[in-house]
Amino acid sequence: MNNELTRARRYITAVLPPSELLAQLAEEATELAHAALKLRRALEATKNPTPVSVPAAVAATREEIADVMLLVSLLELDTAKDELQEIIDFKTLRWEGRLKERR
Repeated sequence: MNNELTRARRYITAVLPPSELLAQLAEEATELAHAALKLRRALEATKNPTPVSVPAAVAATREEIADVMLLVSLLELDTAKDELQEIIDFKTLRWEGRLKERR
């Protein structure tokens, strides 16, 4: 990370308390959910079509993912990378198991 980004991150976390960063995280997570739903509508022929193109919906979803990732990083919720990977691995296997049970 370059000095300008380090300075900006320090400034943001000095000005905004964790409670405000958490509120922003919740807002961005909600926007990500909306973007994912819009992308679903763009990808599938649903009864409720969207005028948004697939590339535009993908771009909007990626932007919201980046917003969420920024807040997670600023809140230092991503520092336990090994622990997070263990949770991801567990949830992946659990999800696979659930899908197999339904077949």
